[in-house]
Amino acid sequence: MQQRNISLDLLRSIAILMVFIGHTVLSYGAPEILAPLQFGGTGVDLFFVLSGWLIGYQLFNELHRHGNIDVKRFWIRRWMRTLPAYYAVLIFTIGQQLVTKNDFEIPFDYFVFLQNYNQPFSIFSVSWSLCVEEQFYLVIAPLIVFLAKLTRQQRTLVLILLISLPTLFRGLELYNNLEETHVRWDCCLMGILLANIKFSYPTFWQRLLSIGPKFALISLFVYLGFYYLRWYPLDFAFQPSKLILAFIFSSWILWANVKKLSFGNKINQMIYYISTRSYAIYLLHPDALAITRRLFSDQLFIVYILIAFIISCCAAELLYRFIELPFMNMRKDYSASQSRPKLASNSVQDVT
Repeated sequence: MQQRNISLDLLRSIAILMVFIGHTVLSYGAPEILAPLQFGGTGVDLFFVLSGWLIGYQLFNELHRHGNIDVKRFWIRRWMRTLPAYYAVLIFTIGQQLVTKNDFEIPFDYFVFLQNYNQPFSIFSVSWSLCVEEQFYLVIAPLIVFLAKLTRQQRTLVLILLISLPTLFRGLELYNNLEETHVRWDCCLMGILLANIKFSYPTFWQRLLSIGPKFALISLFVYLGFYYLRWYPLDFAFQPSKLILAFIFSSWILWANVKKLSFGNKINQMIYYISTRSYAIYLLHPDALAITRRLFSDQLFIVYILIAFIISCCAAELLYRFIELPFMNMRKDYSASQSRPKLASNSVQDVT
């Protein structure tokens, strides 16, 4: 197994904790003193940037090493990673609804990841981001195959134009809701652009890395400033667009490629645990919050969030152990889903 980048694991852990805290505050009734923490929902955008970077790295790396991209293999590996856990939770949720509600109709759009274009959600509301991701997986490998036929300047220009489109769509209000994919791909594509820069402009990439920690520190203060402005609004204050968040989080990716952190074995293990279970936690934490709200709504918030997190982790461990991990391990058993032979060492972990 290749060595993992603990800094990227840390970012993934931060992303799920941000989302979890934001949703827990909402579940708790969003008291005024805690309501600004719902800004943690932007952890989803951090997930998108991470996904774009890691997927982009893999695809450009495959193109660089092999001269082509096996799109079918990419799709199979992605689907074996993401679909089993998703469908397990979806089927359980639908079964629960069928048992407890008389007028429930099976939402078939959930089975093909189109529910983010068919709102309001009847169930499983956090699945909108999974629609964005799955639609992204479907498009991105063929897109990079196409981009590989262009010059590096043309390729970069196309990516910049694509990143700009969601902002244009939002500005023109060409959407029914802000969970639709065409207005949420900024962050995914920003990660792809970073990967393109790394492989197409290695000298410029090194320059970016040299200033990456400074940019990351500045962007961190800017990001925390948006939390502050939710508690203490100013007349000139504004909420960041998804494009601004894409730039902020991309600087964190640069930092993670410079700073290969190590916090000691126990903390590293904790970060690794949360990172590897982040997908399962994301899928299951709404149910954990529903249980906590029903049974422990009168607790102090610190107790409430701790109970909800413990329930989320316990449920996520079962999903990870019995669904995610077996299917991930199964990929090496079939030629269509095996990793292509590595030709050199790789400093970025497989997105498994």
